[in-house]
Amino acid sequence: MSGHKVTITETSGDLFAAPKEYSIGHCVSADLRMGKGIAVKFRDTFGQIQKLKNQNAQTGGLAVLKDDKRFIYYMVTKATFYQKPTYQSMYSSLTAVKDHMKLNNVTKLAIPKIGCGLDGLNWDKVKDQLYEVFSEEAFDIVVYNFVAKK
Repeated sequence: MSGHKVTITETSGDLFAAPKEYSIGHCVSADLRMGKGIAVKFRDTFGQIQKLKNQNAQTGGLAVLKDDKRFIYYMVTKATFYQKPTYQSMYSSLTAVKDHMKLNNVTKLAIPKIGCGLDGLNWDKVKDQLYEVFSEEAFDIVVYNFVAKK
């Protein structure tokens, strides 16, 4: 997409192997259950569930952890684990990520195909939202397509 300052690259591999200069993010429900999908690996890798809960992030919002020099973004796209996100809540959460990145001079973000695994959103629509939300800034976003180990 021309006219955008943001660079969005898709790659295959493990999101958790992204270079440490990349903050990473994924979608969660406001109840922070994180019992399925990639959320389980975030929960097991970064923990601090009570610290996330204490931020009281609501649908369309964001909870954040600090991991050394990078941030871990928990985009709250639905109220409870058994619900599905909307494109509106996704857009709102992405905007919250962008605002936090700008405030903290973060330019690199690594994410999975957010909202498109268990949550069932359409990747092309979510990718359009990424371009729309981040287009005015020189952000580098890498989207990891999970590849199961054989």
